[in-house]
Amino acid sequence: MQDLDLTDILLLASVGIFSFKVLMERICNMAPSEPNFITAEEFLLLLGFLAGCTGLAHFQSMLFLLLGLALHIIVFHLKSSFSLISGACFCIISGVFYFPAAEQKCNPFCISAFVIRLSFPSVVDLYFSRLSLLESWKNFILQSKCYHRLQVLVILMAEMAFYTFCVQGTLLPNIPLYKLPLFVFLSVPWVVFHFMFIITTWGFVSKLEECASVLRAKGEVSDNNISEIMAAKGIRHFCLVSQIVTLYTLVSTVALSVSVWQETNPMYLSFLLIILPIESAMYDILSKLGKCVGGTAIGYALIAPAHRYSPSGNMVILPEDGFQAINSRAIELVNVVSRFFANHMIHNYGTDFSTNGIAKDYVSNKVQTFFSQRVLPGLHYDTYILYYSGHVLNDGKWALTEGNSQDLDTIIKWWRERNAGTGARLILFLDTAHSDEWLKGLWLVTPDFVAIQTGKLNVVYDEEIGNNYPLGELTKLWEDFNSEESKPEDYWGKKDIRVKPIYGVSKNWCCFKFHEPTVEDITQHVEHNFPRFMKPVTKVFTHLPCNTNVLSVCNCVINGFRRLKMKWFLPAVYDTGHGFKLVR
Repeated sequence: MQDLDLTDILLLASVGIFSFKVLMERICNMAPSEPNFITAEEFLLLLGFLAGCTGLAHFQSMLFLLLGLALHIIVFHLKSSFSLISGACFCIISGVFYFPAAEQKCNPFCISAFVIRLSFPSVVDLYFSRLSLLESWKNFILQSKCYHRLQVLVILMAEMAFYTFCVQGTLLPNIPLYKLPLFVFLSVPWVVFHFMFIITTWGFVSKLEECASVLRAKGEVSDNNISEIMAAKGIRHFCLVSQIVTLYTLVSTVALSVSVWQETNPMYLSFLLIILPIESAMYDILSKLGKCVGGTAIGYALIAPAHRYSPSGNMVILPEDGFQAINSRAIELVNVVSRFFANHMIHNYGTDFSTNGIAKDYVSNKVQTFFSQRVLPGLHYDTYILYYSGHVLNDGKWALTEGNSQDLDTIIKWWRERNAGTGARLILFLDTAHSDEWLKGLWLVTPDFVAIQTGKLNVVYDEEIGNNYPLGELTKLWEDFNSEESKPEDYWGKKDIRVKPIYGVSKNWCCFKFHEPTVEDITQHVEHNFPRFMKPVTKVFTHLPCNTNVLSVCNCVINGFRRLKMKWFLPAVYDTGHGFKLVR
């Protein structure tokens, strides 16, 4: 007995020293941060423990218990927010209920030492790991189609096995009278939500496969690339709706397991510890992607080559090859704008180029049609980007053919007619000479979310040579600034830059939020993604709480502080959430 006590002490001391070593490595930044499902060392430890259990009477349940432990290690590596809660449940259920149910005597100190030795590095990495959410899940996102489909089928089999063992709890003799009707009552939502959960998981991995194929085609894998591609593929909206389904799935699992609690059934306990990390990790990734992935965006460009002109209206003579040079630069500008839309996964509604000027009716029809574009029927884009480069008057109005002009008020009017109350935002990018005049009254535009990115000339007007505005220079610099490569802080302070960027926003711009699903969106999502016999579920969802944002009651105060900050301390660089920034 004394040898056994001494062995326990030595074993726990060795685990304590190992834990201290792991902690010091993280504090001193000596541990590598690499995305893994499970390391080779962890896999071999689990395999060795399983080999030692081959002679046990309940080897099958022990196998599934170790599978549950492996899944918890995986969700630790994936930095799931619910991993600690799920891990605590694993320790309590396995220690208090599983081993007595399996009628297996074991040394609790040895088991504790093994679990700590196995899981401590991944647990402390929840805090110390430098990997972002997308980096942690990168291996899962980039998996092949076969692996994704196989994982969904394995989840389906695990859910069916868990329900089978739950049914066994109702067949035991001398069960309380209320247990059977309670189980039947809770089985209905469990079956419905888990049917939706499997379909949701299948749809989620299908969208991930679309993103992975685009990533492989681009050949560059980074957080920005993954986020932009996911936003373009509608991952954010899908996750925001699906997380509600997954949350109710998790709640139904907990409720069902409590109703038929079987502390003497080791297989039931093992499968419960398998299901919990799977469903909690699925809910966690959906909720986090819904927050970190940007929304959808669509862009439209109008380009009319702008040459030298006089503000007074006097004629300015162009050089012999001036018109051809201007058109060449304008065509290059078309390519720059198209590349910008493509690089940031912005849906390109079109780029119109005209050397003879643009008619007012054409601008009216085209812009209003652009503002009417939708991702799906009834689902608007989060951001609309309208680009213009061409002639303008002194007050910033677009100079159109036949002496017509286009002012900001009319554009805002068109915007309100098509998108008032939708929560979408409008970004105007104006690569013209006097568009900074439009910034003066922009703050008073309410309640719309409008921003204008333009530039201001650093040159002085000359009566002899006219106003030589550097066509496309601001666009090229802005496109380069928003590329993947990091830029120095003084990027816009170079002496050879003839036009400086400047932007302004409306009063409510800082209150903008990417579209969050409403009851109608959830209903539409269920109708489009689930079979017809699931339609009654849509009526259930209209009566279930869908907003989990507890701080929403403080939005008025928070938005007030944001407005003051934007008015008095406008940021030099403002991230739009689509991979590009507004700059001044």
